[in-house]
Amino acid sequence: MSDTRGGPGFVTIVRSRYGGIYEPGEWVAFPMLPDQVPPEWNADDVTCSKFFQDRRGEFGGGDSPQVAYEDLLRIVGDRR
Repeated sequence: MSDTRGGPGFVTIVRSRYGGIYEPGEWVAFPMLPDQVPPEWNADDVTCSKFFQDRRGEFGGGDSPQVAYEDLLRIVGDRR
């Protein structure tokens, strides 16, 4: 869902399980409500790695929640 300004709408930001080894950063911004975040993001090594590899470019990431959010905004903006 996008908001009227063209942003990602609802966003959930979490600390990554593996510190950014598989994820796009230490913090990950998902463009969805918390209950919509797929459980694979927080699974075992193989599942988590495959999840983020298969869905590269869908989620923001960074060294802080703010940086992850800004990265998500960049990704959403690049799609327009």
